[in-house]
Amino acid sequence: MEHIWQTIQVGFPVLLVHLGLTLGLFIFGVFVYVKVTPHHEFKLVRENNAAAGLSLAGVVIGMAMPLAFSLAASVNELDILLWGLIVVVLQLVAFAAAHVVLRDLSTRIENGEMGAAWVLLSFNMALAMFLSAAISG
Repeated sequence: MEHIWQTIQVGFPVLLVHLGLTLGLFIFGVFVYVKVTPHHEFKLVRENNAAAGLSLAGVVIGMAMPLAFSLAASVNELDILLWGLIVVVLQLVAFAAAHVVLRDLSTRIENGEMGAAWVLLSFNMALAMFLSAAISG
């Protein structure tokens, strides 16, 4: 039992640092995405716009999934930070590409068009899966 307690005492602070770095990258990524999109997701969600909620859910999951895989594949704090930043940048580029391909997407989300939100969600999820697989090697 003593050995287990020692392992927890050593490992728990490491867990907190690794988790904190990853959560920080996640918050940063979602924040940047929300700031660069023409529509205001949080405002629209507060106004009960289901399309905006679904779209934002895709962004949240799309950012979290590859960051989780990056965290699992990393070996130390610098590794987490560098790969995490790469993941955030690649996801932001992918989100921007989806907005270019799906013309008038912001207007359609603002208008509550669920079809556009579902398409955006599927793009975000697919890209997150591809990036997660690539990160995990």
